[in-house]
Amino acid sequence: MCGINVIVDKTRLLDDSYIRKMNIATMHRGPDHSGSCFFQNPSFNIYLGNNRLKITDPHSRADQPMISDDQRFAISYNGEVYNFRSLKNALSSEFAFKTDGDTETVFLNLIKNGINAASAFQGMFAFAFYDHIKETITICRDERGIKPLYYFEDENYFIISSEIKGILATGLVKKELNENELYHYLQFKYARRPYTFYKNIYELEPGTFLCLNNHYQKVSQSFVSTSEENSPFVKKDYSKAEILNTSEELIRQAVKEQTYSSGATGIFLSGGVDSTLLLAFSKELFGSGVRTYSIVNTREEAWAGTEDFSYSRLAAKKYQSAHTEVTISSSDLGRLDEIIQKLDQPIADSALLLTYLLAEKAVKEVKVILSGAGADEVFAGYNRHKAFNLYLKYFQNTLAIRTGQFLGEIPSYKSKSLRLIARFLSELDEDPQTTFYNFSNLKFRDVLRSEVPETAWSKDNLLQAALNYDRDHYLVSDILNLTDQMTMAHCLEARVPYLDKHIVAWSETLGAQTRLQNGPKWILKELLQRKDGEEFVKRKKEGFGLPLKSWFEKEEGKHLLNQLREKNQLLYRYFPYYKVEQLIEHQKRKSLDYTAELWALIVLSRWLRLNFE
Repeated sequence: MCGINVIVDKTRLLDDSYIRKMNIATMHRGPDHSGSCFFQNPSFNIYLGNNRLKITDPHSRADQPMISDDQRFAISYNGEVYNFRSLKNALSSEFAFKTDGDTETVFLNLIKNGINAASAFQGMFAFAFYDHIKETITICRDERGIKPLYYFEDENYFIISSEIKGILATGLVKKELNENELYHYLQFKYARRPYTFYKNIYELEPGTFLCLNNHYQKVSQSFVSTSEENSPFVKKDYSKAEILNTSEELIRQAVKEQTYSSGATGIFLSGGVDSTLLLAFSKELFGSGVRTYSIVNTREEAWAGTEDFSYSRLAAKKYQSAHTEVTISSSDLGRLDEIIQKLDQPIADSALLLTYLLAEKAVKEVKVILSGAGADEVFAGYNRHKAFNLYLKYFQNTLAIRTGQFLGEIPSYKSKSLRLIARFLSELDEDPQTTFYNFSNLKFRDVLRSEVPETAWSKDNLLQAALNYDRDHYLVSDILNLTDQMTMAHCLEARVPYLDKHIVAWSETLGAQTRLQNGPKWILKELLQRKDGEEFVKRKKEGFGLPLKSWFEKEEGKHLLNQLREKNQLLYRYFPYYKVEQLIEHQKRKSLDYTAELWALIVLSRWLRLNFE
């Protein structure tokens, strides 16, 4: 894993100190080597920088930026292309390879085939590719958005980095808050791509490339083929056995390809279906002793957390992993500012703290970690997927919706099951797209302007549209974003087998109804049952998050809430103070549960303090 940094200097006045600043600011992405190169041409000067975390080829011969022998091409690359060996074999008669890693293979494929080569890459990647003769710089990001890439442009510079903090480190970009994204965050929990929390800094969309030529003209388009002819799978009615057998083989292959070696790769283990299945496959492929890492609550707080710790212990024992536990407590809230400082942008997801703490522990023993991220989006695993399916079947009439909304107003603070049912009923709307948004959005609609969707969903297959929305937005901007930043903050490379190119294509071939026909994530559950994991299948679904509701009742949580109530802070230029008072009062009285909303406000207020006050 690496960090990409690029400066296109249209003024031709900068020196290399600016690219060094970018490398220093993003050193955590690749502490094993930091390098840069410089090209001068009539239109602009260009600096390419890179911080490298050495994984597949640990030798200096694979350091970056990588430059072609004829000095025409250069690349700064981040990621892992897992099929690089087959791509390398296809080029072996034309090129003399000097390294054993994937960077050179990616580089030479781009030299030969241009940007179209990216469609053949299976893995996670982002890169900046420079052609000195054509005077073009092309940036590109994998189609699932696993690896990030950001850019800024004005009349003087075009600046690119794996992290926004790399762009800001140059001192060439005015640091301005993009106020519009605060409102998007307070509904959707993250910024809306391609925009960011900073004016004039943009996030490259997944599956796209952007090319800047010597006339400073930009061309941006997708490199992903939408033709069904290019899919490795045919759409048809598969039997249950065919679905399970194909899914099993694809996941096994992904785990095999993405495991660096049995001794150098670990697994984030929650004891849920997704991570336990990864462990079961790893046990089959590599035997016992796979390293696993789990979060546990202190003995005093065990009642307030999830059941993850007991199931992760059971999974580690059953599949004979070398298990490590990271004990958390409300005292870890004291590290919140430290963690938020690592974030380019606020994300209203408490999993960021857990991922940070797990990565901090795991990196002492491994350089690569497998995560179950993406399984819920690919195999339809969220409660809201099931709820939306029920809505489409039974609640698309005015009387049913109004009845549901009335029942949903009944207080249900103590029971998690009743809270879920009440939320489902109270969030119903006559518009299906609005209903699905309501299932996952924060409850601030009464005080915020409503976000109008940029594109309306097709009425032909609303369930498929909902699954696509989670895959293309929530997964990328929340889960993958925090996973990348929280693991790379500790120089740990996270890999996500469920987002393997073939697995995603296979799931899309099956369609939304098939993926939900036997309940959420039934395919993965049945595969785990095949591997003697019935007890993990029968457990209740729990998200990967903190026991925040109970922590807000402890001193550390009360301290955060008291700080949130301080009136003289930037947050209250955009959000009404009285609403925060209402939320905290409800939380204290246990009349309504606003844990998620309060956490979102805490993260946002502290991020604003650290970055703009």
